[in-house]
Amino acid sequence: MAKTKRPYKKKTPEQVKEEINHLTEGMEKSIANHFHSPEQMKEYLDFMGKFHRYSPRNTALIDSQFPGAEAVGSYAFWKEKGFPVNKGEKSLKILVPNRLGQQFQNEEGEWKPLKYATKKEKQLVKDGQLDKRDGRLVYSTGSVFDISQTSATQKDLPQIFPNKWIDGQVENYSQLRRGMEDIAEKNNIRIVEPYEELGAAKGVSYTGRREVALNPRNSERQDTKTLLHELTHAKLHTEENMNDYTKQEKEFQAEMTAYTVASYFNIDTSDYSLDYLHHWTKDHDFKDHEKLLQEVQSTAKEFIMTIEESMEQEKEGEITMSVKEPKHEMEEEKQEREKLPSEKLRDMYRSQVSKLERDSGPFGKEEKPEEEYSHQDFKEAYKKELMNFIEPTVGKELDKEENNDRQERLNQMRAFQETHSKVEVYQLKKESLQELKELPLTDRGEQRLSQIESKLDREFNEEKEKESTSSEMKNEMGSKEAFQLKENQKEKIGIER
Repeated sequence: MAKTKRPYKKKTPEQVKEEINHLTEGMEKSIANHFHSPEQMKEYLDFMGKFHRYSPRNTALIDSQFPGAEAVGSYAFWKEKGFPVNKGEKSLKILVPNRLGQQFQNEEGEWKPLKYATKKEKQLVKDGQLDKRDGRLVYSTGSVFDISQTSATQKDLPQIFPNKWIDGQVENYSQLRRGMEDIAEKNNIRIVEPYEELGAAKGVSYTGRREVALNPRNSERQDTKTLLHELTHAKLHTEENMNDYTKQEKEFQAEMTAYTVASYFNIDTSDYSLDYLHHWTKDHDFKDHEKLLQEVQSTAKEFIMTIEESMEQEKEGEITMSVKEPKHEMEEEKQEREKLPSEKLRDMYRSQVSKLERDSGPFGKEEKPEEEYSHQDFKEAYKKELMNFIEPTVGKELDKEENNDRQERLNQMRAFQETHSKVEVYQLKKESLQELKELPLTDRGEQRLSQIESKLDREFNEEKEKESTSSEMKNEMGSKEAFQLKENQKEKIGIER
C-alpha cells in the first residue's frame, strides 16, 4: 500500500518563535555539556594512525591543492580499506622520497654503485679498506586522495571529527532548496559555483561579493545545513560590520542559525553541529552572548518564515492547477514534463549552441579575425552564467561536462566588456536572454530569467539617462562658454576702438 504524504501544516508566527527559542536554548545546554569520551579519542587515534606520515613539505603541498584536507592515502590504500576513490576525483600530488643504492669509492677515487663492485672490491669494502656511503635521496611524484574524495560516509568515520561530512537524503529537498533560494533573493545574495577548489570545506561566503557557494561533493543533507550556514554569514557578517565580530562569534551564529532552521524542518544535524560548535567555542568567552543569540533567533525566524511561505505558495499553486485544469490536460502536461527533464533541457541547450555556432555573428556582420574572444564567445559565457543561476542543476552539469574554469570565464567576460561599448554588450546580453527563453525552462527558471532581464533593462536605461543628462549639462556649459567668449570679444573690440 502506498504511503500517503501528510499535508504540510503551516505554524503561526508565535509557534515559530516559541520553537526557535526552545531549540536555541537546548543547543546552549548541549554545547556546555558536550565532551568527547576516551573511547571516542582512542577510535580517532587508531583511525589516524593508519595513515601515512607526511613531511612538512608534503603537508604544505597537500594543503595548497586541497585546502582543509583531513587525511590522505593512495588509491590502493583507500581501495584496501574498503573506501574506493569516487569516479572523476583529481589526485593530489606529493613528493615521494627514494634512496638510491649504496656507493663505494674504488682505488681510482671514483664513487660507483656498490651493486656493480667486483668480488675483490666487495671484499675490500667489507674489510674497510674501501670507503662506502649511502646513496643520494631523490624524489619522484606520487598521488594521494583526501578522505572526502572517497566513498566513506558518516558512519564510517569517528565521531571526533569536528568537520565530518553529513550524509543522507532530505525529504522535500527541492521545496526546501527553493525556499533557501528565496532567502538569498530577499537578502540580495547570489548562490554561485565556488571560484576555487574548496577541498574539505563544505561551503564559503564571499563577503565582498554577497555571494555564497557550496562544495559539489556535498550530499543533500550537507547542502541544506551548509547553505543555511553560509546564508547566515552573508546576511549578518557583511563587509560593513565584519570587524565587529570575532571569528568564533561569526561561526557560532552561523551554525546556531543553520541548526535551528534545519531542526525546525525535521533535519537533525546535531551530530555535526555539536562538534562544530564545540570546536569554535571551547576556551572562548563571548563579549555579548545575549546579543549574539538575539541575532540568531531573529535570523532563524526570518529564514523559517521565508521557507514556509515558499512551500505554501507551491502547495497553493498545485491546488489551483488541479481545480482549473481538466484531467486530460493535466495528463498531457505530466507527459510533457516527462519528455523534458533536466537531461532534455541540457541536450536542447547544446543543440542551440551548435546551431548558433554555425550561424553568423550576432549583428549579421563578420567579426574581426584578430579578435580572439568573439561576440559569440561572450554570449555563450553569459548564457552559462545565467544557466547556473536560473537552472542550477543543469548549469552545474554543463560546467562539469565541459570542465569549465568559472573564474577564467568571468575574467574573459569582464575584459570583453571593458573593450566594447555598453550598447554592444547590452544587445549581446539581450540576444542571449532571448535564446534562453526558447528553451524548456522550469517555471522558477522563467521567473528568474524575467527578473534578470528587467534588471538589465532598468540598469541600461538608467545609464542612458545619466549619459543624456551629462551630455545636456556639457552642451549647456558649452553654450554659456561660447556666449561668454562672444561677449568678451565685443568688449575687447570696444576697447580697441
